[in-house]
Amino acid sequence: MKNKLAVFALAALSIVGMTGCTGTKDSKPTEVIWWNNYQVPDSTVSEEEGRKSSTYREYYYAKDLIAAFESEHKDIKITTVYKGSYNDIKSAVDSALNGGSLPTMVSCYADSAYPWSEAGAVVDMNDAISELKNDSDFNQKYLTAEKGMYGNGPVLTLPFSKSGETFVYNETLFNKVGAGKAGTDTTDSKGNAVYTAPVAKDTKTQYSVPTNWNEMIALARKMKEDFPDVFAEQKDKDGYFQAVPFCWDSTENMIISLLKNANIKYTASGDKISDRVLFNNEEAKKLVVQLKKWNNEGLICTQNQLMLTNAAKGYHAYGSSLFANGKIFMSISSTAGARYFTNDGYLANMTKTLAWDDGDQKNVKVMSQGPSLCFLGKKGSDAQKAAFTFYKYLTNTENSAKLAVNTSYFPLRSSAADTEEVKALTTAAATKPSDNASSSDKGKYYSGVVMKLNDTYSTDDSYFLSPVTKESSKCRTAIGGLINTVFDNKDAKTDEEITAVVEEAFKTAFDSITK
Repeated sequence: MKNKLAVFALAALSIVGMTGCTGTKDSKPTEVIWWNNYQVPDSTVSEEEGRKSSTYREYYYAKDLIAAFESEHKDIKITTVYKGSYNDIKSAVDSALNGGSLPTMVSCYADSAYPWSEAGAVVDMNDAISELKNDSDFNQKYLTAEKGMYGNGPVLTLPFSKSGETFVYNETLFNKVGAGKAGTDTTDSKGNAVYTAPVAKDTKTQYSVPTNWNEMIALARKMKEDFPDVFAEQKDKDGYFQAVPFCWDSTENMIISLLKNANIKYTASGDKISDRVLFNNEEAKKLVVQLKKWNNEGLICTQNQLMLTNAAKGYHAYGSSLFANGKIFMSISSTAGARYFTNDGYLANMTKTLAWDDGDQKNVKVMSQGPSLCFLGKKGSDAQKAAFTFYKYLTNTENSAKLAVNTSYFPLRSSAADTEEVKALTTAAATKPSDNASSSDKGKYYSGVVMKLNDTYSTDDSYFLSPVTKESSKCRTAIGGLINTVFDNKDAKTDEEITAVVEEAFKTAFDSITK
């Protein structure tokens, strides 16, 4: 498919003076240093094990791709550095700006890139975006969203790993009628429980898939009645959930998405900070009060309220892990995490995220997710020329398709979506596997489901991104912290107590940004 590289030729590179590397046969290769979140397996993990693990899937994808790229571009060396989470990457770049060595490119979210741009470290992508808009093969929805974040200012990132969010539910459990196990107990090779099938009461009926929060909350209450053993002791000795009907993985995504779908102000572009930071309003407070009531009732939580897996580091269990052990029945998770639900014993399914209140699900707005790539350094330098050459390779038809197949990220190109590999996924989505089908077959099915879901989101114009401003990164951190503060408060039980806690949390969050 190398001939398809021409489809993605960026005339912008000539505009910004990045037309390729100029190294000679005997010169040292130009190094591109890429900081990302691709976890590196340690020495105890064999390559065979690592390639089968969802934890290291992106690492091996990048490893293979870089090897192929370097064999074609002898004058460029790509060095990847695992820096942890996106917050860890942001902190590492922030530190490097104060006296360290910056990478050439970095996987990040746009909010993180804004302060780097203010420090003069980011290469403006406006010209490249403009040229990509003339490339009909490139998904224009992603380009419009990417540029739209920045208004008329510099474009700080280019799209790369794109995803959304999906409502995931345990279909085996939903379909169960009457008493008995909703699924099959399974163990790993060491005899440890992997999936403990929840045992239903004889009054268990078949569940309908909810389309909005009111339906989901009513269903969550019924789940607690139908599966009393699962929810008999919902919290551990430290007060963290070890079983809950519904979990939204990302605290920040939950509250930002709910405000969007409830038509409540969060942030906006504007000349003054009072025009940009808008979430401190009565409608938002009322929404959070309601969330806290449901949280107190043991119906909902986010990952930050799940049991700790490493108390010293403050790491919480993943929602998908408890889901895959029969302790969570519904979740909103990244579409890129579709393969995390492939355990034996049950079948999951995925659909569009939920409307707020009794809203129409067709009109639901879904946060566009997945890291973009930010390019740091001097415009026109050899390192930046090499980085753009590598970006073209990363996002060509063949490699965009490989990323989709390996990680469930959405293809950036129509031609990638039309490849046999990606079409095989969407074809797989037409046939449901059994509860105990192989992880590979389930993974293909789930990936195909979310690929089709991406088509739905694109057709319905569902994707949204909040404006990137000077305060946007702080706003995301502050409002996520606000929810954690409210949910973690174990003393607020009455309406008056909850309202007081919410008022104080909003004030603290707002002051942390504006003062």
